Amino acid sequence: MERHIDHPDAVREAAHLKATEAIIRDELGKLEVELGIRAEEERIVAVRFEGDQAQVVMNTLRMKLQALHQMALAQKQPYFARVDYTPRGQNMSVYYIGRWGVMKTPEYETAVVDWRSPIANLYYSGQTGPMSYETPDGKVEGELSLKRIYTVHDGELESMFDSGIVSQDAYLQGVLGAVSTDRLKEIVTTIQAEQNFVIRHPLEKPLIVQGVAGSGKTTIALHRIAWLLYAYRETLNPWQMMILAPNPLFLDYISQVLPDLGVESVIQTTFAGLCEKWLGKQMPRLKAPNRLEDKLICGPEERNRMAAILKRKGSLAFKAAVEEALKAFEAGILPAGDILFGPVTLFTAEQLQDIYTRQLKHFPLHARVRELCKYMRTRLKDASERMISALDQMAEEKLTVLLQGLPDGAERQARAGRLLASRDLRKAAVTLQAKNFAAAFDKLFPDMRVTRVYKRFLEAWGGFDDTCALLEKGMAFPEDLPALAVIMRKTHGIPFQAVQTIMIDEAQDFSPFQMQLLKDMDSRPSFTLVGDLMQGVHEEEGISSWREIAEDVFQGDITYHDLVQSYRNTVEIMRFANRVASRYPVAGQKPAHPVLRHGGEVLVKGFRKDRERMACAAGAVRQWLADGYHSVALVEKTASEAGKTFKLLQAELPVTLMTGEQKEYRGGVMVIPASQVKGLEFDCVLVMNASDDHYPDDAFTARLLYVILTRPLHHLALFYTGEPTCLI
Repeated sequence: MERHIDHPDAVREAAHLKATEAIIRDELGKLEVELGIRAEEERIVAVRFEGDQAQVVMNTLRMKLQALHQMALAQKQPYFARVDYTPRGQNMSVYYIGRWGVMKTPEYETAVVDWRSPIANLYYSGQTGPMSYETPDGKVEGELSLKRIYTVHDGELESMFDSGIVSQDAYLQGVLGAVSTDRLKEIVTTIQAEQNFVIRHPLEKPLIVQGVAGSGKTTIALHRIAWLLYAYRETLNPWQMMILAPNPLFLDYISQVLPDLGVESVIQTTFAGLCEKWLGKQMPRLKAPNRLEDKLICGPEERNRMAAILKRKGSLAFKAAVEEALKAFEAGILPAGDILFGPVTLFTAEQLQDIYTRQLKHFPLHARVRELCKYMRTRLKDASERMISALDQMAEEKLTVLLQGLPDGAERQARAGRLLASRDLRKAAVTLQAKNFAAAFDKLFPDMRVTRVYKRFLEAWGGFDDTCALLEKGMAFPEDLPALAVIMRKTHGIPFQAVQTIMIDEAQDFSPFQMQLLKDMDSRPSFTLVGDLMQGVHEEEGISSWREIAEDVFQGDITYHDLVQSYRNTVEIMRFANRVASRYPVAGQKPAHPVLRHGGEVLVKGFRKDRERMACAAGAVRQWLADGYHSVALVEKTASEAGKTFKLLQAELPVTLMTGEQKEYRGGVMVIPASQVKGLEFDCVLVMNASDDHYPDDAFTARLLYVILTRPLHHLALFYTGEPTCLI
């Protein structure tokens, strides 16, 4: 059924859409014929070439397969915007902008401009009037006369309007008002000017993005990856890019964005996952991988003690101390004096020092010791063979004298037998001594298992009894991983990764030690750091100010950018959350400004009994589901409380329990502890017990509650038994 669109250019634009779709079908068909597969098929393609030629053919084939996939997706929505632009002194040009560029062959005429291209900046960066944009050849000045936005679904033009400030806000509100899905979505059509700055920031310059809750910082960072791969496609490959996320669940939550943008093979992991790759078989089992949960269940005194240790282990001073201890460890590895095997000098002290510090200096310590042991065994073998040869020669000389001095008979045979037996015993003794010597030589060197080296270091420092006890069992806390990685690099080496750029989400939770460790990677990568200090519930193990990273790690050579517009929450929800944040503000941080999208008031309701509170919560969830909302989070403060609530509600509601163990995000109705909500968003959120004893009036709790309150897109409710928290 053809839609009626109230616009004077509607007929002409509908015809242009059909013409573009025909071009896409034609180009898709050409690619299918050339590759011998259809777009919806998946095949393993073998390339029968060798050497450099195979790599060239493989890269070409990969690009064509990617183009095939993109053309298939482009059929459903060829483009979403149009700009009419007149460069100074030239004629006007019309550009249609889509998620993927479309080139008409063999003419090589651009039918659709890729959203990542320089010309697309005209759509993202401003309104009609004088406008300029940057190209690889320099700035282009001119006049933007039209900025038009389309809604195209399954190849049909559903709506279109010419963008002004009012109409663009209406379009944005319509998109933001939609019900959420099970995964984070791409937002190519609604990227705002402040977000566009982040996306198109040059690769060479590291970037810090301080983004308020709901500002889209995670999504924008993912779009930045797609832009970088487009803008630097001659030198940058997807496998040279790394995303570091807070946990595996979050990785699953964002997993669909890059494929939707046509990007595959980007490394996506957590810091612990990266360390596991570095440490290999020496990776310890982690104790209490969720430190936030620990802080939620302990008292203020224990929390302060934990905070002091976390801050200490995450500091650059701690990193420097570990590295200084490793220098001393390196210097003290060699045994003192010459290495003697009986009368033979295998190595003088000077020879040993020369091999260790000069010839093998580029090897990790464990490899150096292993090579030294190989050298020693070679010389030991030579020395023992010479000693055995000397015993043979001595015995032969004595035997000759014996045979010449005694006539043949029983006595001569007996003495000859004793002589040869003595020789064999002495030869066996030399062989045994050599074997024992080799074993003893190995034991001259210290145990280089990373947990053992780290334990010795901590014992020398003092004050880390809990950690030392854990290391004795082959376990460690998550905050020990940076130190273990530094020790691993020095003692055993870590696998080289040709990573050119790293995107870190929730970067405020990364310690200076972690950040410096990543910066020191062999490939010297560039960084995009996104986070929000107001959500810094891991401040003790992370940072309290971006200056700690900007100045101490990057020496000021980094760009800082604020994202203050919140696109997630309604005005009512954001105002409520900002009230909580204002009780313990972060110095210098700007408050969030919500997009003008209104919804219902935040519901705050008290109960006399927990049973009444639980029954009302079940009723609220049923109503939200009846209203068509998809994802609902029932947030308890701790994992233990979440487990109890799940058991009470599972007979009444289709609920799942989020424990922190999951690696997949499935949406629906979830009972989730407060420690797991960061980075996620839901249609509706119900804080199950916002009482004063659950959420006391302090900075840590205020930030935790702020995180919870900024998760919902549409509805927020807070229930409590007894008295409500002072924070609200």
